[in-house]
Amino acid sequence: TVQPQEKMSKGNDDDTASLDETLANLTLVLKKKQQVLEEREQALEKATATLNRDRSEVFGDKSDSDVLHLNIGGDRLAVLRRTLTSVEGSMLASRFSGRWDESLEKDRDRNFFIDQPIELFRPMINYLRAKACETPLGPPVKSPHPKDYELRQDFYRLVEYFGMTPGIYPTVIELHRGEHGSAEIGVFPDCSVKSNEWSTFTVQTQGHAREITSFEIVLGSVERMQVGWINESLYVENLSNDHRNGVGEEENSLALDCCRGGLLNQGEFTKFDGLSIGAGSVIRCEQKGHRWFVNGELVVSSIASDETRHFENNFLPPTGHVNNSSDKIIPCFSGKGHWTLSQIVFSCP
Repeated sequence: TVQPQEKMSKGNDDDTASLDETLANLTLVLKKKQQVLEEREQALEKATATLNRDRSEVFGDKSDSDVLHLNIGGDRLAVLRRTLTSVEGSMLASRFSGRWDESLEKDRDRNFFIDQPIELFRPMINYLRAKACETPLGPPVKSPHPKDYELRQDFYRLVEYFGMTPGIYPTVIELHRGEHGSAEIGVFPDCSVKSNEWSTFTVQTQGHAREITSFEIVLGSVERMQVGWINESLYVENLSNDHRNGVGEEENSLALDCCRGGLLNQGEFTKFDGLSIGAGSVIRCEQKGHRWFVNGELVVSSIASDETRHFENNFLPPTGHVNNSSDKIIPCFSGKGHWTLSQIVFSCP
């Protein structure tokens, strides 16, 4: 006969054996998982090494911290690679990305050769250097503005040639009327708006006096979209209390009404039969509101010689300039949804 104490002892032995077996199985499982993780880590390290090797073969052993030695029309200049590539999407950034180093023109000392005058190229580089160390507490960096008119025109051409205009003469989209926090506003190179509420936005220049003369936007999914211009100081001065009014519905503003298919001229709406503007449409406005294009087609103009619909532009004189130099004609958008500011053209004062 087995006594109760002996039964309890046997039960404890069985529980201990079962626990030991469970722990052994768990240890085995953990070892297998650890082995799998180590194998994956080794595979990842191998793939990374292969990727780096392939990248080195294509781009060479390049780094943003590389110091590049340039010969600018006979004058020597040393500059960091990241300075030359700081304006994303520009031809200058692509040229000195590292991918084309072996094929770029060089002088006999192997300096990269740029066939431009140093007095034009240096201000652009110095501006990029200043932007790299700009801080909120320091004075804002101003865009180059050569004093001599001919030199200034040559500088504009050089900046445009290298695809640097958006970086050297920056703009920013600002919320003008609406709820703060209701919109995501992108900055260069993604100058776009994603607004959850119907709001009004303006495009402002930063650090320079060049005026915006033309612009182009690409529409995403939008509601009650109005694309146009305002005479900023007069628009603000005479702004009504009706927050439902957008650009074109207030005095001193002009806009293409995308949803209704027509023109809003300081509160007066003119319907254009057959004009369809939807998601994916590209709207281009030239000469500060004198000419309007939709998907490459001129749809309305205030210029008599243009073969299209015409309107009387009492918003802005034909010269594109206002009498009061303190007034600014700037792009303005009202709407809800998503759209992208894809191009800006500046004046060349």
